[in-house]
Amino acid sequence: MNYRTFGNTGLEVSEIAIGAYPISGMLQQADGTRTGWTGVSDTESEALIHGAEGLGVNLIDSAEGYGNGHSEIVTGKALKGRRDKWIVATKVQPNSGINEAGRDEAAVRNRIRQACEGSLARLEMETIDLYQLHAIPYDWAMPAVMETLATLKDEGKVRWYGISTNNQAAIEQLLALGPVDVLQIGYNLIEREADALLHWAKEKNIGTLIRVPLAKGMLTGKYFGKNAATLPAEDLRFERFQRQETVEGLKRLPELGFLQTKDRSMVQTALRFVLDHPGVSCAIAGAKTREQIDHNAAASDVTPISDEELERALPIADTITTPGWT
Repeated sequence: MNYRTFGNTGLEVSEIAIGAYPISGMLQQADGTRTGWTGVSDTESEALIHGAEGLGVNLIDSAEGYGNGHSEIVTGKALKGRRDKWIVATKVQPNSGINEAGRDEAAVRNRIRQACEGSLARLEMETIDLYQLHAIPYDWAMPAVMETLATLKDEGKVRWYGISTNNQAAIEQLLALGPVDVLQIGYNLIEREADALLHWAKEKNIGTLIRVPLAKGMLTGKYFGKNAATLPAEDLRFERFQRQETVEGLKRLPELGFLQTKDRSMVQTALRFVLDHPGVSCAIAGAKTREQIDHNAAASDVTPISDEELERALPIADTITTPGWT
Protein backbone atom coordinates (compact mmCIF):
# COMPACT_ATOMS: atom_id res chain seq x y z
CA MET A 1 0.00 0.00 0.00
CA ASN A 2 1.20 3.49 -0.90
CA TYR A 3 0.37 6.61 1.10
CA ARG A 4 -0.22 10.28 0.31
CA THR A 5 -0.22 13.44 2.39
CA PHE A 6 -3.84 14.26 3.21
CA GLY A 7 -3.93 17.94 2.33
CA ASN A 8 -3.15 20.33 5.16
CA THR A 9 -4.08 17.78 7.85
CA GLY A 10 -0.54 16.40 7.65
CA LEU A 11 -1.90 12.85 7.90
CA GLU A 12 -0.52 10.12 5.69
CA VAL A 13 -3.54 8.39 4.16
CA SER A 14 -3.60 5.08 2.30
CA GLU A 15 -4.35 5.41 -1.40
CA ILE A 16 -7.30 3.02 -0.99
CA ALA A 17 -9.90 3.45 1.74
CA ILE A 18 -12.92 1.41 2.80
CA GLY A 19 -16.29 2.82 1.80
CA ALA A 20 -18.50 1.67 4.67
CA TYR A 21 -21.90 2.05 2.99
CA PRO A 22 -22.10 -1.64 1.97
CA ILE A 23 -21.44 -2.85 5.51
CA SER A 24 -24.64 -1.14 6.65
CA GLY A 25 -26.46 -4.20 5.31
CA MET A 26 -30.25 -4.34 5.12
CA LEU A 27 -32.59 -1.81 6.72
CA GLN A 28 -36.17 -2.56 7.77
CA GLN A 29 -38.53 0.13 6.50
CA ALA A 30 -41.57 1.46 8.38
CA ASP A 31 -43.88 -0.33 5.94
CA GLY A 32 -42.22 -3.68 6.67
CA THR A 33 -40.16 -3.85 3.48
CA ARG A 34 -36.38 -4.23 3.53
CA THR A 35 -33.83 -2.37 1.48
CA GLY A 36 -30.08 -1.98 1.52
CA TRP A 37 -27.04 -4.02 0.62
CA THR A 38 -27.66 -7.71 0.15
CA GLY A 39 -25.12 -10.40 0.91
CA VAL A 40 -23.65 -8.66 3.95
CA SER A 41 -23.04 -9.92 7.48
CA ASP A 42 -21.66 -7.95 10.42
CA THR A 43 -19.18 -10.71 11.22
CA GLU A 44 -17.73 -10.65 7.71
CA SER A 45 -17.75 -6.84 7.70
CA GLU A 46 -15.63 -6.74 10.85
CA ALA A 47 -13.28 -9.34 9.37
CA LEU A 48 -12.80 -7.34 6.17
CA ILE A 49 -11.93 -4.22 8.20
CA HIS A 50 -9.33 -6.20 10.14
CA GLY A 51 -8.03 -7.67 6.90
CA ALA A 52 -7.81 -4.23 5.31
CA GLU A 53 -5.72 -3.03 8.21
CA GLY A 54 -3.26 -5.82 7.53
CA LEU A 55 -3.01 -4.63 3.93
CA GLY A 56 -2.14 -1.10 5.01
CA VAL A 57 -5.56 0.53 4.57
CA ASN A 58 -5.93 3.23 7.24
CA LEU A 59 -9.11 5.17 6.42
CA ILE A 60 -12.75 4.11 6.64
CA ASP A 61 -15.58 6.38 5.50
CA SER A 62 -19.06 6.03 7.00
CA ALA A 63 -22.12 8.24 7.58
CA GLU A 64 -24.98 8.60 10.02
CA GLY A 65 -27.34 7.79 7.16
CA TYR A 66 -25.73 4.50 6.13
CA GLY A 67 -28.22 1.91 7.32
CA ASN A 68 -29.65 4.40 9.82
CA GLY A 69 -26.32 4.38 11.65
CA HIS A 70 -25.64 0.65 11.45
CA SER A 71 -22.49 1.20 9.39
CA GLU A 72 -21.06 3.31 12.19
CA ILE A 73 -21.96 0.65 14.78
CA VAL A 74 -20.15 -2.08 12.82
CA THR A 75 -17.17 0.21 12.28
CA GLY A 76 -16.92 0.98 15.97
CA LYS A 77 -17.01 -2.67 16.95
CA ALA A 78 -14.38 -3.57 14.38
CA LEU A 79 -11.98 -0.85 15.55
CA LYS A 80 -12.06 -1.62 19.25
CA GLY A 81 -8.50 -1.96 20.46
CA ARG A 82 -7.05 -0.70 17.17
CA ARG A 83 -8.42 2.86 16.98
CA ASP A 84 -4.94 4.40 16.75
CA LYS A 85 -4.30 2.63 13.45
CA TRP A 86 -7.22 4.27 11.65
CA ILE A 87 -8.43 7.58 10.26
CA VAL A 88 -12.17 7.47 10.91
CA ALA A 89 -14.40 9.59 8.68
CA THR A 90 -18.15 9.95 8.89
CA LYS A 91 -20.79 12.36 7.63
CA VAL A 92 -23.77 14.43 8.79
CA GLN A 93 -26.82 15.67 6.88
CA PRO A 94 -26.86 19.34 7.94
CA ASN A 95 -30.37 20.07 6.64
CA SER A 96 -32.12 17.09 8.21
CA GLY A 97 -35.13 18.29 10.20
CA ILE A 98 -34.34 21.93 9.38
CA ASN A 99 -37.04 24.16 7.90
CA GLU A 100 -35.41 25.93 4.95
CA ALA A 101 -37.73 28.92 5.35
CA GLY A 102 -37.40 29.01 9.12
CA ARG A 103 -33.90 30.47 9.31
CA ASP A 104 -33.47 28.97 12.78
CA GLU A 105 -29.72 29.01 13.44
CA ALA A 106 -30.15 27.51 16.92
CA ALA A 107 -31.85 24.48 15.36
CA VAL A 108 -28.97 24.13 12.91
CA ARG A 109 -26.37 24.23 15.69
CA ASN A 110 -28.37 21.69 17.67
CA ARG A 111 -28.70 19.43 14.62
CA ILE A 112 -24.94 19.32 13.97
CA ARG A 113 -24.07 18.81 17.64
CA GLN A 114 -26.63 16.05 18.24
CA ALA A 115 -25.63 14.28 15.04
CA CYS A 116 -21.97 14.37 16.03
CA GLU A 117 -22.68 13.04 19.50
CA GLY A 118 -24.88 10.31 17.99
CA SER A 119 -22.11 9.24 15.63
CA LEU A 120 -19.57 9.21 18.47
CA ALA A 121 -21.88 6.99 20.53
CA ARG A 122 -22.43 4.52 17.69
CA LEU A 123 -18.72 4.46 16.86
CA GLU A 124 -17.89 4.14 20.58
CA MET A 125 -15.16 6.74 20.15
CA GLU A 126 -14.24 10.03 21.76
CA THR A 127 -13.13 11.74 18.55
CA ILE A 128 -14.03 11.64 14.85
CA ASP A 129 -10.96 12.27 12.71
CA LEU A 130 -12.85 13.66 9.74
CA TYR A 131 -16.41 14.97 10.04
CA GLN A 132 -18.00 15.77 6.68
CA LEU A 133 -21.15 17.55 5.62
CA HIS A 134 -23.16 15.06 3.56
CA ALA A 135 -25.00 17.85 1.75
CA ILE A 136 -24.65 21.59 1.14
CA PRO A 137 -26.21 23.54 4.01
CA TYR A 138 -28.83 26.17 3.26
CA ASP A 139 -27.09 29.47 2.50
CA TRP A 140 -28.40 31.18 5.62
CA ALA A 141 -27.33 28.20 7.77
CA MET A 142 -23.71 28.11 6.61
CA PRO A 143 -22.32 30.42 9.33
CA ALA A 144 -24.03 28.42 12.08
CA VAL A 145 -22.81 25.13 10.59
CA MET A 146 -19.20 26.28 10.35
CA GLU A 147 -19.26 27.84 13.83
CA THR A 148 -20.58 24.59 15.29
CA LEU A 149 -17.95 22.50 13.51
CA ALA A 150 -15.24 24.79 14.87
CA THR A 151 -16.67 24.45 18.37
CA LEU A 152 -16.75 20.65 18.10
CA LYS A 153 -13.11 20.76 17.04
CA ASP A 154 -12.22 22.96 20.03
CA GLU A 155 -13.98 20.43 22.28
CA GLY A 156 -11.94 17.57 20.79
CA LYS A 157 -14.94 15.80 19.31
CA VAL A 158 -13.68 16.20 15.74
CA ARG A 159 -10.16 16.74 14.45
CA TRP A 160 -10.85 18.01 10.92
CA TYR A 161 -13.94 18.69 8.86
CA GLY A 162 -15.04 19.05 5.26
CA ILE A 163 -17.86 18.45 2.83
CA SER A 164 -18.97 15.86 0.30
CA THR A 165 -19.88 17.76 -2.87
CA ASN A 166 -18.73 18.57 -6.39
CA ASN A 167 -20.11 22.12 -6.11
CA GLN A 168 -17.09 24.43 -6.05
CA ALA A 169 -19.17 27.56 -5.49
CA ALA A 170 -20.63 26.09 -2.30
CA ILE A 171 -17.17 25.00 -1.15
CA GLU A 172 -15.86 28.54 -1.62
CA GLN A 173 -18.82 29.91 0.37
CA LEU A 174 -17.89 27.64 3.26
CA LEU A 175 -14.18 28.47 2.93
CA ALA A 176 -15.01 32.13 3.39
CA LEU A 177 -16.42 31.20 6.81
CA GLY A 178 -13.68 28.86 8.03
CA PRO A 179 -11.42 25.95 7.12
CA VAL A 180 -12.50 23.14 4.83
CA ASP A 181 -9.86 20.49 5.44
CA VAL A 182 -11.05 17.73 3.12
CA LEU A 183 -13.39 17.37 0.15
CA GLN A 184 -15.19 14.19 -0.83
CA ILE A 185 -15.62 14.36 -4.59
CA GLY A 186 -17.41 12.12 -7.07
CA TYR A 187 -15.07 11.19 -9.91
CA ASN A 188 -14.45 8.16 -12.10
CA LEU A 189 -13.51 7.13 -15.62
CA ILE A 190 -16.98 7.80 -17.06
CA GLU A 191 -17.85 10.79 -14.83
CA ARG A 192 -14.94 13.22 -15.02
CA GLU A 193 -16.68 16.57 -14.57
CA ALA A 194 -14.77 17.15 -11.32
CA ASP A 195 -11.35 17.22 -13.02
CA ALA A 196 -10.96 20.98 -12.62
CA LEU A 197 -12.21 20.86 -9.02
CA LEU A 198 -9.54 18.29 -8.17
CA HIS A 199 -6.81 20.49 -9.63
CA TRP A 200 -8.20 23.44 -7.65
CA ALA A 201 -8.17 21.38 -4.43
CA LYS A 202 -4.53 20.50 -5.02
CA GLU A 203 -3.66 24.19 -5.46
CA LYS A 204 -5.45 24.94 -2.17
CA ASN A 205 -3.76 21.99 -0.41
CA ILE A 206 -7.15 20.48 0.46
CA GLY A 207 -7.21 16.72 0.90
CA THR A 208 -9.56 14.76 -1.34
CA LEU A 209 -11.48 11.53 -0.93
CA ILE A 210 -12.91 10.15 -4.16
CA ARG A 211 -16.36 8.58 -3.96
CA VAL A 212 -17.98 6.35 -6.62
CA PRO A 213 -14.63 5.51 -8.28
CA LEU A 214 -16.33 2.39 -9.69
CA ALA A 215 -19.46 4.29 -10.80
CA LYS A 216 -21.74 2.39 -8.39
CA GLY A 217 -20.43 -0.91 -9.74
CA MET A 218 -20.65 -0.12 -13.45
CA LEU A 219 -16.86 -0.15 -13.75
CA THR A 220 -16.29 -3.44 -11.96
CA GLY A 221 -16.71 -5.36 -15.21
CA LYS A 222 -19.19 -7.66 -13.47
CA TYR A 223 -22.19 -6.25 -15.33
CA PHE A 224 -20.62 -5.33 -18.66
CA GLY A 225 -23.22 -5.91 -21.37
CA LYS A 226 -25.91 -6.84 -18.83
CA ASN A 227 -28.65 -4.94 -17.01
CA ALA A 228 -27.77 -6.23 -13.54
CA ALA A 229 -31.17 -7.91 -13.28
CA THR A 230 -29.51 -10.53 -11.10
CA LEU A 231 -29.53 -8.05 -8.21
CA PRO A 232 -32.37 -8.76 -5.74
CA ALA A 233 -35.18 -6.19 -5.91
CA GLU A 234 -34.53 -5.13 -2.30
CA ASP A 235 -30.92 -4.27 -3.09
CA LEU A 236 -30.63 -0.49 -3.13
CA ARG A 237 -28.76 -0.63 -6.45
CA PHE A 238 -31.58 -2.48 -8.21
CA GLU A 239 -33.64 0.52 -9.31
CA ARG A 240 -30.60 2.47 -10.49
CA PHE A 241 -29.46 -0.40 -12.65
CA GLN A 242 -32.85 -0.58 -14.35
CA ARG A 243 -32.70 3.03 -15.52
CA GLN A 244 -32.33 3.47 -19.25
CA GLU A 245 -29.08 5.43 -18.92
CA THR A 246 -27.52 2.60 -16.93
CA VAL A 247 -28.76 -0.13 -19.24
CA GLU A 248 -27.41 1.69 -22.30
CA GLY A 249 -24.14 2.44 -20.52
CA LEU A 250 -23.62 -1.20 -19.59
CA LYS A 251 -24.05 -2.14 -23.25
CA ARG A 252 -21.20 0.20 -24.21
CA LEU A 253 -18.85 -0.58 -21.33
CA PRO A 254 -17.42 -3.81 -22.85
CA GLU A 255 -15.64 -1.50 -25.32
CA LEU A 256 -13.41 -0.52 -22.39
CA GLY A 257 -12.48 -4.12 -21.76
CA PHE A 258 -9.07 -3.64 -23.39
CA LEU A 259 -8.03 -1.73 -20.24
CA GLN A 260 -7.94 -5.00 -18.35
CA THR A 261 -4.56 -6.71 -18.57
CA LYS A 262 -3.06 -9.84 -17.10
CA ASP A 263 -1.72 -7.67 -14.27
CA ARG A 264 -4.68 -5.32 -13.79
CA SER A 265 -8.40 -6.15 -13.48
CA MET A 266 -11.18 -3.75 -14.48
CA VAL A 267 -11.76 -2.84 -10.83
CA GLN A 268 -8.07 -2.08 -10.37
CA THR A 269 -7.99 -0.16 -13.65
CA ALA A 270 -10.88 2.05 -12.52
CA LEU A 271 -9.22 2.71 -9.16
CA ARG A 272 -5.86 3.30 -10.82
CA PHE A 273 -7.45 5.88 -13.13
CA VAL A 274 -8.61 7.84 -10.09
CA LEU A 275 -5.28 7.51 -8.28
CA ASP A 276 -3.39 8.76 -11.31
CA HIS A 277 -5.04 12.18 -10.95
CA PRO A 278 -2.60 14.61 -9.24
CA GLY A 279 -5.40 16.12 -7.14
CA VAL A 280 -6.44 12.84 -5.53
CA SER A 281 -5.42 11.88 -2.00
CA CYS A 282 -7.40 8.66 -1.61
CA ALA A 283 -10.02 6.56 -3.41
CA ILE A 284 -12.94 5.20 -1.38
CA ALA A 285 -13.84 1.70 -2.54
CA GLY A 286 -16.86 -0.03 -1.08
CA ALA A 287 -16.46 -3.69 -0.13
CA LYS A 288 -18.64 -6.44 1.31
CA THR A 289 -16.09 -9.26 1.56
CA ARG A 290 -12.46 -9.82 2.44
CA GLU A 291 -11.79 -10.89 -1.13
CA GLN A 292 -13.07 -7.57 -2.44
CA ILE A 293 -10.96 -5.48 -0.09
CA ASP A 294 -7.88 -7.54 -0.96
CA HIS A 295 -8.53 -6.87 -4.64
CA ASN A 296 -9.22 -3.16 -4.12
CA ALA A 297 -6.14 -2.59 -2.00
CA ALA A 298 -3.91 -4.13 -4.67
CA ALA A 299 -4.84 -1.28 -7.02
CA SER A 300 -2.34 0.89 -5.14
CA ASP A 301 0.49 -1.10 -6.69
CA VAL A 302 -0.73 -1.98 -10.20
CA THR A 303 0.72 -0.46 -13.35
CA PRO A 304 -0.65 3.02 -14.16
CA ILE A 305 -2.81 3.40 -17.25
CA SER A 306 -0.67 4.44 -20.20
CA ASP A 307 -1.23 7.57 -22.28
CA GLU A 308 -1.98 5.33 -25.26
CA GLU A 309 -4.64 3.44 -23.32
CA LEU A 310 -6.23 6.69 -22.15
CA GLU A 311 -6.21 8.13 -25.66
CA ARG A 312 -8.25 5.15 -26.77
CA ALA A 313 -10.46 4.89 -23.67
CA LEU A 314 -11.59 8.46 -22.99
CA PRO A 315 -13.57 8.97 -26.24
CA ILE A 316 -15.47 5.76 -25.43
CA ALA A 317 -16.04 6.84 -21.84
CA ASP A 318 -17.41 10.16 -23.05
CA THR A 319 -20.25 8.38 -24.87
CA ILE A 320 -21.44 6.57 -21.75
CA THR A 321 -24.05 8.27 -19.58
CA THR A 322 -25.11 7.47 -16.02
CA PRO A 323 -27.97 8.65 -13.78
CA GLY A 324 -25.72 11.31 -12.29
CA TRP A 325 -24.15 9.18 -9.58
CA THR A 326 -21.37 11.59 -8.69
